[in-house]
Amino acid sequence: MKAFATLILMVGLMFGVTGGAMAQSVTVETPAVTSDSSSGGGTILTPEQIESLSTMVDQMRSKMNEMVDAAQDAASQMSDGSKVVMVSTNDLVVIAIGSLGGALVIDLLGGGGMATLAGAVAGGIGAHWFMTQPMPIIETPTSG
Repeated sequence: MKAFATLILMVGLMFGVTGGAMAQSVTVETPAVTSDSSSGGGTILTPEQIESLSTMVDQMRSKMNEMVDAAQDAASQMSDGSKVVMVSTNDLVVIAIGSLGGALVIDLLGGGGMATLAGAVAGGIGAHWFMTQPMPIIETPTSG
């Protein structure tokens, strides 16, 4: 039942995303950058912008190191047998449906190659996450 719900969700997302993407335009705000015409039209960052960029790079580096450490820990636990991961047939079906849906959405939006592959990965992960969430309990009112 969850696999069918995931299929319906992916089809709905595919049509919703492609329709919305055609109707909207994306605007990106960029920080003010001064241009120096004496150096051949290059741009010069202010010291505040350089500091902000350096801080952002340091934060990204630390997050990447944390993710690599977590992946190495999980891989070592799986290789020595202390952690076992089991995937059921339903999980595989949902991951396949999600991967196909994610790849189709990105492809219809004009992505190609690596973007479509990333959409397939994101769709598979999202569909598996959706399937593993507990079903909400719906209480019916009692007459009495």
